[in-house]
Amino acid sequence: MSKSPSTPTSSSALEQIQQRRSRTLTTIVREEIATLIASGELSAGVRINESELAIRLGVSRGPVREACRSLEEAGLLASVVNQGVFVREITLDDARELYEVRGALSGLIGRLAAERATDAALADVRALVSAMEDAAQAENMSRYYALNLEFHDLLVKIASNQTLADLYLSIVNRTHLFRRRGLVHQGSLKTSNQEHRQILDALERRDAAEAERLLSLHVARGWTRLASSVETH
Repeated sequence: MSKSPSTPTSSSALEQIQQRRSRTLTTIVREEIATLIASGELSAGVRINESELAIRLGVSRGPVREACRSLEEAGLLASVVNQGVFVREITLDDARELYEVRGALSGLIGRLAAERATDAALADVRALVSAMEDAAQAENMSRYYALNLEFHDLLVKIASNQTLADLYLSIVNRTHLFRRRGLVHQGSLKTSNQEHRQILDALERRDAAEAERLLSLHVARGWTRLASSVETH
């Protein structure tokens, strides 16, 4: 019995597979660079060394270059002719505009989260608030900052609206370029977490209007702390 000859894979199919792999790798690299910016490891004004990043992430320079192009479009990086690509530096006015938009989006997140949170999700929020309390007591800003990001990311997840999540992420990623400075004053961590506890209380009472108000107010107060820290330095 003769075997049917195998059909060769078309060049277009191979190209599509390669493109899919490339897009996936670029996405991973993009997320890693965004994380480095969020953590402060890549701070505003720092030049992006594509070769160094490629070695660090174990990839070729191609995905790094594509990721940087994508992050430039997202407003996190900026290219300077004949100098390279840099982590974007934003002005106080830029930050104010971002916080205004973030406040509006956060209010909607609070409303939806209050309506849609499960008991298990609320338990996770409660655990994060408690962990932030410990970090605040120890004045551990780096730990608090990381937990703070988890807190807000969890509320976005609970809100369960992908369009809202995408819009929020595009704004909050850009605020990382400035945002840590709003937590540096003595006592700011404790003040911030008191606001988190109030938000948690509204969520647990399923008070959508109050959760919306408190989250918008929390962002507004965060902006006040940020602006104050800039003015005093």
